[in-house]
Amino acid sequence: MNYSVEQRQAIMHVDGPCMVIAGPGSGKTTVITERIKYLIEAAGVSPAEILVITFTRAAASEMEQRFKSLTGTHDYHVRFGTFHSIYYWIIKTAYNLNNQSVISGEEKRKMIDKILSDMSLEYENKDDIISSIISQISIVKCDMLDIDNYYSRDMPENEFREIYRRFSKEMLRFGRIDFDDMMVMCYELLNKRPDILNRCRDIFKYIMIDEFQDSNKIQYEIFKLLAKPRENVFIVGDDDQSVYGFRGARPEIMLRFEKDFKHTRRLYLVENYRCDRIITALSAKLISGNNKRFDKKLISKSEDEGECKLIRPKDNTCENEEIIAMVRKRFNEGIPYENQAVLYRTNIEPRHLVYKLSQYNIPYTISDTLPNIFEHFIVQGILDYIRFALGDRSRSVFLRIMNKPSRYISRDILMEEVIDFDALRYRVRDKEYVVERLDKLYADLRLISRMRPYPALNFIRNAVGYDDYIKSYSEYRQIDEDELYEVLDEFAAMIADFKNYDEMFEFIRDYSEVLKKQQIEEKNKKGLRLITMHSSKGLEFDVVYIMNVVNGFVPYRKAKLASEIEEERRMLYVAMTRARHELCIFSPENISGKQKEISPFIKFINKK
Repeated sequence: MNYSVEQRQAIMHVDGPCMVIAGPGSGKTTVITERIKYLIEAAGVSPAEILVITFTRAAASEMEQRFKSLTGTHDYHVRFGTFHSIYYWIIKTAYNLNNQSVISGEEKRKMIDKILSDMSLEYENKDDIISSIISQISIVKCDMLDIDNYYSRDMPENEFREIYRRFSKEMLRFGRIDFDDMMVMCYELLNKRPDILNRCRDIFKYIMIDEFQDSNKIQYEIFKLLAKPRENVFIVGDDDQSVYGFRGARPEIMLRFEKDFKHTRRLYLVENYRCDRIITALSAKLISGNNKRFDKKLISKSEDEGECKLIRPKDNTCENEEIIAMVRKRFNEGIPYENQAVLYRTNIEPRHLVYKLSQYNIPYTISDTLPNIFEHFIVQGILDYIRFALGDRSRSVFLRIMNKPSRYISRDILMEEVIDFDALRYRVRDKEYVVERLDKLYADLRLISRMRPYPALNFIRNAVGYDDYIKSYSEYRQIDEDELYEVLDEFAAMIADFKNYDEMFEFIRDYSEVLKKQQIEEKNKKGLRLITMHSSKGLEFDVVYIMNVVNGFVPYRKAKLASEIEEERRMLYVAMTRARHELCIFSPENISGKQKEISPFIKFINKK
């Protein structure tokens, strides 16, 4: 195989620190596996002294298989693993741990659920809250933060800090650890026990790390301990593709690497063997808008110009129809569905597209779980109002609507399983303000029962006061109320044309069945790929369609700080560079009834 000068230099690097900045499609996996072979067969390094770290088990397994196929019959025992597996291997013997010591994801969720219950904390969307708590606990550990200096992103600080402390105590009480604890314990062990640290240094004399830009602080601190004093380290990554900030990944770690390893050799793999010329040029122009990055020139090795289109549909319904039309056209021209992908910023965006794909019998596969909008707690509240208005007088439904917005109705007055408003009025007869609210609710429900779905939704939001409930809930949770309003806007767009509630509920049943069926069939399915930008990293397709490249989606509205905007730009860069030959960027003028501006990132690309 013909290698570029830079690739050969990276492959033949032996001693001392080396940082390889590898752009999209630059052949980094080949460079890593060839360098392992070179170390063993040309430089005389023992395979047992080489450690190769990747970020996922799948990547470690793939890298190992690539290396074995390269070396043929030679059985070189090089250690491949993830940060977690290597660091767990180090602490396992020292602390006499076994696999039962590691808590499962489900056990962790149950533990946090119990803590919330013990603290009498009630949340509408408990599953989302638990996921957020787990993510934030991980950030605290991986960034090596003092819990008293951490400010939760979606709940009062005192609540999160108490949850964190109780969770830590419970883990200690049951003798359990999670993946982040493995790294904390490893860091503490290597600092306390120089004998164990020196033993590890003798075992791992040559350390290689792939996707280095995804490192978090504690992973890097342990790596530095292991790497000294030999500094035979070889890191490969692309600061422009660091998109896992929510997991603690910090691109600045890669940017400061040369300060920690003074004599680092820096090499650039800038030749893109994946993307055609126009895609490479436009993505390079996009990422040049970031300030905190290594300056690099990206060069396409393709002989083809390729194609890049910016499409501005009238709304997201037209966007879905145009995507489907283009997918079918490319399929008929000989490009299999598997070689085409639809990318998007968040996993809720393709909800209506999925339904349309099923109607057109286009096979598809989704990499991330697609939430059912009709199961979202905010939509469920609206549906509960409608169900109650239509005659479902069950206590459970009434409990879910009676104080949305607050009407000061106590659950103590709900004594029967079937709600009787006259009985409720009698029990609160000495509280005139509650009686008035019950009477208004009763009158509102009668009006809702006679409305079409779309006007009913607007009535519940505005006249009944559901939007006020969302505002107060969001203030308590310290989250952006617009995020919840947008869910209802999308819901509104989906039900706008229904003439009655029967039609609406039939559509909800059909839509939910489509999602359920998709999840059952997912494993064995082939077809058009639907993927979030995060999950698309490392993949490539002949044709890529990027949805909703509008301000508020790309960059995402939660991104406020300069560092967050830069990560959003990196995310779009990753998405664009998944395309080999054709890139179609969709920027609808209207989404769920709201006018949208084209993404500022696209405006930047279009500047002369």
